[in-house]
Amino acid sequence: MRVVTGTQSATTGKRYPMRMVLRVADLSSAAWYERPEPREPQKRGPKTAHSDEEVKSYLRREIDEAIFHGEGYKKLRVRANRRVQGNIGKNRAYRILREEGLLGRRPGGTGSARKHDGELGTEAPNLMWATDGKKFWTQEEGECGFFGVLDHFNAEVLCWHVDKRQDRFAAYLPLQGAVYAQFNTLEGKPARGVSLRTDRGSPYRSAYFKNKAHDLGIDLSPTWARSPESNGMLERFHRTLEEQVFMIRQFKNLAEAREIIGAFIRNYNQHWLLEEYGYRSPLERRQNYAQKNA
Repeated sequence: MRVVTGTQSATTGKRYPMRMVLRVADLSSAAWYERPEPREPQKRGPKTAHSDEEVKSYLRREIDEAIFHGEGYKKLRVRANRRVQGNIGKNRAYRILREEGLLGRRPGGTGSARKHDGELGTEAPNLMWATDGKKFWTQEEGECGFFGVLDHFNAEVLCWHVDKRQDRFAAYLPLQGAVYAQFNTLEGKPARGVSLRTDRGSPYRSAYFKNKAHDLGIDLSPTWARSPESNGMLERFHRTLEEQVFMIRQFKNLAEAREIIGAFIRNYNQHWLLEEYGYRSPLERRQNYAQKNA
């Protein structure tokens, strides 16, 4: 019947109408619709600019060329969109990575179960900094300490120091370096107006550290007892440092540790994407602020 309706009349030169064919064959219109012609199945929804195979290749390229280990699908999607000037959807990226077995698996647990609904960020740079120490090991020196100073405005590491000693002197050095880097001087309390969030460890409770911070114009803001989430921004950076460096690399000595940690922090400040800042890196957030307030 479909063959007949598709042919042309020798007399009129027109195709035979469906209703005429049904009437001549004494059939109802249901006979026409009961067996539709098979069609190749197509993807539902609007047509996208890139096929799934193309998106998969974009995401795979971001994984293969990644600076950091174990980035999740959200950050991979943002990096791929930036590279191809595309608009790959979040759910689509998740589906493709899941189907290909490429979803990242983070080491360790999911973090503290303590609820913290406070606000740690600031609306401008150099209002609230944070500092703390973290242990790591080298083959020659054994246990060593990493000390860093981070800005609550953009989670940028302003200055850092590694040392075999984990005392008040080692803890103060990155603070001194951060003040000089931001204000170009150490004279006349240049960091007046900056608050420094610390834990209650002995280096930060020492008279030496308190006096030095006062000389720089810094107000100390210690965390609450047994509440590490009140210094959560720096604790989150320490977790990132642990996952990206300390759990992966073994250091021969402090010199090698300084080189590797320094390279990571440069990449972190420039390329690490932070969801709370619209998937911008710490330096991108600072640059955007500077442009808006120029």
